[in-house]
Amino acid sequence: MPLSASDVAARAALKYPMPAVMYELLALSESATGALAALPGIIALDPDLQARMAIVARGPGPWSEHTTTGGIDDHIRALGFRRVHSAALLITAIKALPIETAAFDYLDFWRYSLSVAYLVTPLAYARLVDDRDQAFAAGLFHDVGRLILEENDPQGLTIVRSIQLRGEVPWHEVERSAFGFTALELSVEMARAWRFPAPLIAAISGLIERRRTGLAGALRDACLAARALRFATATGRRQAVGGDIAALMERIYEGEEGLRLRVNSLLETSMIAPE
Repeated sequence: MPLSASDVAARAALKYPMPAVMYELLALSESATGALAALPGIIALDPDLQARMAIVARGPGPWSEHTTTGGIDDHIRALGFRRVHSAALLITAIKALPIETAAFDYLDFWRYSLSVAYLVTPLAYARLVDDRDQAFAAGLFHDVGRLILEENDPQGLTIVRSIQLRGEVPWHEVERSAFGFTALELSVEMARAWRFPAPLIAAISGLIERRRTGLAGALRDACLAARALRFATATGRRQAVGGDIAALMERIYEGEEGLRLRVNSLLETSMIAPE
């Protein structure tokens, strides 16, 4: 009997458990009193994360002159809460999921996920949606089911991907026919299996329900924008980037090229192993 999405998620969560530092990061809200002061202590829970955060802090950016020396407290003050918190989430997620991929490129997977996270965060804050402090994590984990499908059935996913890339059948239909569930449904089950915060699970679930409001609506719009910007596959229907996202991207990231530079820079520095 084929495994259900919840069965696959339960097995994957046992094999790839999220470390304690991830839950501490997810529980920390930017709006909470003392959030900036609490970050160094949370990052210090994982010495490897602390070392990797120092590499990120010394990477290229307007903060560089303030991060060439000093410790994590100095780096956090120079970079600000969101930059440090986001980088810590990304580094922890990548470390927790060292999955070898064949059906798609591992770096491209994280590049797409990170681009969605970078797009949904300012969008959620601009729209003042509830639970916007979970926006970056929602973008980062919304597609994790695809990574788990690769781990669970690499040969099957390779066949599915070849069919999907022809563009003749809706992607979800191909996945459901092959596995009995979609990658997105598996993403929701993974979030549940890892016992992520309820608002984070609800935002990812909202993609299935096609919600257009709240954090789920912002996440949906960010996914569409990332695909339109070709952060995902170049195959499929092209859609224009929404007006509010385009404006935010121009103001915050100095346009599409600035967003790509931000995504690639964080991804590159996050994967440099500390000496």
